[in-house]
Formats: sequence, structure tokens, C-alpha cells
Amino acid sequence: MTHSFDVIIAGGGIVGLSAALAMHQRGYTVALIDANERITENPIHDARVYAINQASQFLWNELGVWPLLDKTRVSSYQHMHVWDASNGACIDFDARMVGTDHLGNIIQESVLRRALLTAIKATTLQIFSDCRIGKLHMQDDTILISDDIDDWQTQLLIVADGACSRIRELLGIGVNHWPYHQHAIVTTIQTEKSHNSTAYQVFNPEGPLAFLPLVDSHQCSIVWSTQPANAQRLMALSDMDFADAVKGAFAAKLGYCEVLSQRYQFPLHMRHTKQYSGSHWLMMGDAAHTIHPLAGLGLNLGLSDLSTWLKINTYQGRSQMWSNKSLAAYQRQRKSEVWQTIALMEGIKTLFAQPLPPVPVLRGLGLHLCNQLSPLKRYFIRHAAGL
Repeated sequence: MTHSFDVIIAGGGIVGLSAALAMHQRGYTVALIDANERITENPIHDARVYAINQASQFLWNELGVWPLLDKTRVSSYQHMHVWDASNGACIDFDARMVGTDHLGNIIQESVLRRALLTAIKATTLQIFSDCRIGKLHMQDDTILISDDIDDWQTQLLIVADGACSRIRELLGIGVNHWPYHQHAIVTTIQTEKSHNSTAYQVFNPEGPLAFLPLVDSHQCSIVWSTQPANAQRLMALSDMDFADAVKGAFAAKLGYCEVLSQRYQFPLHMRHTKQYSGSHWLMMGDAAHTIHPLAGLGLNLGLSDLSTWLKINTYQGRSQMWSNKSLAAYQRQRKSEVWQTIALMEGIKTLFAQPLPPVPVLRGLGLHLCNQLSPLKRYFIRHAAGL
């Protein structure tokens, strides 16, 4: 059976769900296709959290999603403290520097999914689950994708099916990539001292450790990026020994720690698609790019893809939505911006991983100088906020 829609979104992650809702609200017939057979089920609590910047919050406000979030599980943070373990130099950020009441929000993935699914269920948007796309055919004015049972025809295919995108492979689009030679460990911990609505990050020689403040003032989600061998060692520790290792790597800033959830480990890779758009298709989210989590920009970067496309769509008008001009404009804007972010992440990671003198001393002087320059810190805050 062949289904026809103006727009098809491949991938039911946070970016894919947001894109499907946004395009439906603009009056297009929309379908979302995902391989997960339980894509429409309310997700359970999970350990994965995102640092959501203000630009992403504005987008979800426009889509009517933000009011649907369970606010008892949204943790706003007003401060950020970053320091270099090698020399003790630090830099502090405060929301009041840019006249706002928060720098960002820490939100579990399950909370975001539940709000997006609630918004989608109130629409006529169609979701096809448990569909593993195996074929793709470029036609004169449309694209046809197929699994073993059905076909879907569309004038615009939005590819958002993750870092190992099957659709990207079917399109024959290459990817620039390299390993960061680090693995990330993610879990939730209880702390002795209150986090005071502050996001923390320490750069140790083997990699950065971030503490993301949760709603409970004595709980944080941590993201510990470290060398693969050290990650394996840390994963093998008991919860008590792992908590002691976290406390030591964090210089006991928040006192003793207790592990509250399962630990997850995953390798870190940079990926950047060589082409963001083509005839009747475009890519966004992890299908287009993955970066190091040290600045918490991954999901925000994907939502920025969507925001850029929506602005182009508004400017060009409905009749030009899938024109080559609109799709080329999207590629120009996103490819340039994402490469800049990739270069910045690579530069920061390399700089803080360099132990040879006089680099640590120069790093310390640089951090100290930046901490004294309020205009520069305001620029950093606005850039991180996506503003």
C-alpha cells in the first residue's frame, strides 16, 4: 500500500517529533516513520538528560510543547562554574549578566518525549511505528521510501533517524568523522551539598566531568568523558567505589556522592554529513551531526537545524517549501554553523587535554583573564543560549 504525504519525517527522536509537529502546524500533511514499535508509548523515567538552552525553549514555546512539560521535573539553572583541575583557574557565569532568570534547563529525555507525544496526539499527524525502511527511490517530483510491507511517497523527506542513519546510507551521502578517543559515562548521583542551581564542569587531564543540577537540590546527572581504558575501569567499580572516584575527580565540590541509577557508557565520535540537503530531502539532528558532549550542545544543535528550516520556510513561502533554493539555503546556513561548533569543541577538548608545559599555565592565565571580562562572558552566555 502506498501512503502519500506532503512531508515525511524519518526518525522519532526528540528532533524528529519536534519537526513533525512543526510541519503539521504549518498546514502540511505529515507522517512520522520510526523503527521503534513502541514509539507512541509514554516513556518511563530514564537517566538520560539534556541541557536545554533558551533558543530550544523558545522553539518549544512556539510549538505549544513547553507548557505541556511536567514542570516538577524541569530543573532551571542560574549559574555555571567551570574550572581546570591542572591549575585551579576557573570561570563563572550568571544569568543576571544577560538579564535573564536562568541560563538553561536540565530535562530528562522521557519528560520531553511525553510532552511532544501529548501535543502530537491532539493532531491528525500520522505515526507509523515498527517500520524499517529498506528502499528509497528518487522520482521526478517526489521521493518514495519502502519497508517490507508499505510505501510512502512525499515531496519533502526530513531525515532525522539518528547518528547511524539508514536513510542517509540509502541516499548515498558520505560523512566526515573521527573518534574523540573518549567514552562518556552517564548516571545520576546524590550529593552531600546542594548544587544551588549551578551547572559544574571540571577539566581533568583525562577528560571533562560535568555535574548537571536536577530538581532535587542534592541530585545531579553526571557526564564523565574519559579515555576508553579508564572508562572500562570505572564501569567495573562498585557503586561505592565509583562514587568515591567521582568525588575525587570533582575535588569534592559537593561533598560525598552516592550513585542513584544504572551507569551507561558510550563511545564519543564526531560525525558531520557531507551534504545537508538535496532534491526533496534534508537532514537534521544526529543524522546530520554528532559532537562532543562537553558543552551540552548536541540536542540544541539539532533543534537549531529545525529552527533554521522553519525560518527559511516562512521566508520563502509555502509554494517554495521544497524548492532547490530553499533546500540550498538550509545547507549553506547549517553546514557553516555546525562546522564552527565542531571546530570549537575540538579546540577546547585538545587544549584541556594537553599536559605539557607551558600549556597548563597559559590555560590558567587565559581562564583567569576571561573571568575578569564581563563583556566576553556575556558573549559566551548568549552564544551558548543560541541567541
